[in-house]
Amino acid sequence: MPAAQPAPIELKPAAIQVAEVLRQWILTGRLSGGEYIRQEAIARELGVSRVPVREALVALEAEGIIVREKYKGAFVAEISLAEVRETYALRELLELFLFESALPHITEDSLRIAEGIIRQSDQAEMGQDWARLNMEFHMALYEPAQMPLTMQTLESMLRRTDRCFRLQRAVSPTLRDASRDQHQDIVDVIRSGDREAAMQAMRQHIKSNADEVIEYLERQSAAGSGLKPFTQDSN
Repeated sequence: MPAAQPAPIELKPAAIQVAEVLRQWILTGRLSGGEYIRQEAIARELGVSRVPVREALVALEAEGIIVREKYKGAFVAEISLAEVRETYALRELLELFLFESALPHITEDSLRIAEGIIRQSDQAEMGQDWARLNMEFHMALYEPAQMPLTMQTLESMLRRTDRCFRLQRAVSPTLRDASRDQHQDIVDVIRSGDREAAMQAMRQHIKSNADEVIEYLERQSAAGSGLKPFTQDSN
């Protein structure tokens, strides 16, 4: 009997690839808040037509990181303090709802996966890789809730606040250690079987992250220096 042929590799549509590139340019500060998006220049640099660039901008607008204005074009969305507060408040509601729903179904395998992500984050650079692993840790603990619609909503919200999260590197030089310890504490409390303590640990972790970013942005706003995006060269 002939061996089954492997399924063909499915390539990502050009619009998705362009969206990924533009998202990273915005998150790393190559494109700043309020900057005009030059579609022709982007298409030329990425070697695509303007169609996938236009489609990518529609997707990024839905994530809240691009603003399109009639007769003007597309711009990188500015980060406002009010939006940061509201977004983190919504994230807390979604994450705690998912976590509480997931707790009865979290297995030892789930905890080992979470701890593996913690170990990876110990070795990761503080930029994109570390932020991605931080997100993966949380999603690994929420996945057992088996709520795909809520997970999709949260993923969209996480992408929306990713620019804010990266600002935390400038907020606290000890962020990596503090976050790592909090993550391990959450795993340990889950393993102990104390659901109430686990909820409190997750709630405090989310709140401490939000407080650091908001306090930093409030100082930036008071100083009149604006809300600056994360860059790989930030200290």
